[in-house]
Amino acid sequence: MKTKIPVNGTLSSLRKEDGNTCISVILPAHQFSTEKALIKNTLNDALAKVKELLYYEGREAEIEVLMRYADELSGTIDFTNNAEGLGLFVSSGAKLVVRFPFPVEEKVMVTDHFELRELMYKEYYATPYYLLLLTAQGGRLFQGSWNTVFEIKDNGFPMSYTDDYIYARPAHSSSSAGYAHVKDFEKDKSELETIRLRDFFRHLDKALDACLVTDAPLIVLGVKKELSLFAQVSSHLQQVIDKIAGNYNHDNKKQLAQLAWNVMLRYFENEAKDLMETFEEKLGEHLGLSDIQDIWVAAREGRGLKLLVEKDYRRPAFLAENEYHLYLHPPKKMKKALPDVVAVIIESVLEKNGSICFVENGLLKQYNRMALILRY
Repeated sequence: MKTKIPVNGTLSSLRKEDGNTCISVILPAHQFSTEKALIKNTLNDALAKVKELLYYEGREAEIEVLMRYADELSGTIDFTNNAEGLGLFVSSGAKLVVRFPFPVEEKVMVTDHFELRELMYKEYYATPYYLLLLTAQGGRLFQGSWNTVFEIKDNGFPMSYTDDYIYARPAHSSSSAGYAHVKDFEKDKSELETIRLRDFFRHLDKALDACLVTDAPLIVLGVKKELSLFAQVSSHLQQVIDKIAGNYNHDNKKQLAQLAWNVMLRYFENEAKDLMETFEEKLGEHLGLSDIQDIWVAAREGRGLKLLVEKDYRRPAFLAENEYHLYLHPPKKMKKALPDVVAVIIESVLEKNGSICFVENGLLKQYNRMALILRY
């Protein structure tokens, strides 16, 4: 199972901007897919709101530089390709445009940190997977992320199989023998074809060694005979999360991608169910937490191994002098307000080399929408 969100790369670089003035603009874009001007105008309105927020937050000295960065960034956007959502992230040290392949809610924020929940969600579901298409003519390999795949054309892929068995129709050995020898010959021919196809799949499986990322999910498609022969010789069966029987050789990449993504969604669902069962076992071993105060402390101490959280769960919280004590209502001597303490907990778990599993809303209702499996 892969529940790890990478701590390097995009998320890591944006986290490093904590403490600086950070602009986060997240816009739903799918409804504008055929109206280029509409999303562009919506973005311009959002940037005008950013400018107002900069004034309101007392950041006048940064307005000219940050707005120039934001305008330059928006000028690089192809407004004909918006996916489901569009995000802009701007600070003195970061400029980034992100497209989200899932629905998002509009957010325009100017704070001392970036709004990263949508990026975390995207990274979690961006687990790479592979799609292997087997036919009697050979094999094709695709790599996918979300509902998009591209064909791998390297290390011998796509791989063609040619059966060079030479068929010579036998003559009857005698009138009394009838077609017995012909039937035996046909049987031998079929068995030889099977042996050669099995050997080909063994060769193909070896080529996968140089292509597959360790532990990445693998989905195999093909008619029953090809699936069976591949299963007999493959050393990658531990990575196979589903085998789909059928003739998909003529399906286009978009159809294959949607088929694979449906499998991946079930994979994520099963992963979440397995982790929930593990969490319930750990509760009995005193290695599971569901109280937000306890989770806050454990995450800061580095004891968080796996955090399960409902994908849209957000909650404000507050800190006083003792930053290990979390307040859900403003204390008399408040030191800091946390607009979304859940996001802070997620980041803390990741920074301490823990992992995250997002689940559908409502699945963790009995555990206050968040659950933590402890290392110790």
